[in-house]
Amino acid sequence: MKLKKHGAFLVNFVIDFANGDVSRREFDMDYSGYVIEHFPEFEREHPRLSRRFADTIDRTYSTCSWMTDDAFQYAIGDAVDTFLGEAPAADIY
Repeated sequence: MKLKKHGAFLVNFVIDFANGDVSRREFDMDYSGYVIEHFPEFEREHPRLSRRFADTIDRTYSTCSWMTDDAFQYAIGDAVDTFLGEAPAADIY
């Protein structure tokens, strides 16, 4: 399924942060505003994907904001992978 305008904007913004294209400071300053602006339309565009976004990326943002910049970026990257269904298998060795 292809993301529409608002969902694509939010996901691409988060991916840019996870890839290091957006600083932690910029991400923190813009994230909440972008969610307020774009999430209601994202819910209308794709109800199930917006719920997945909330359960993965937004939950990680809320629960991991105390982390150092690098650890937070890594946690957001893991949340993006989970959102996209690309989470690696657990390493138990």
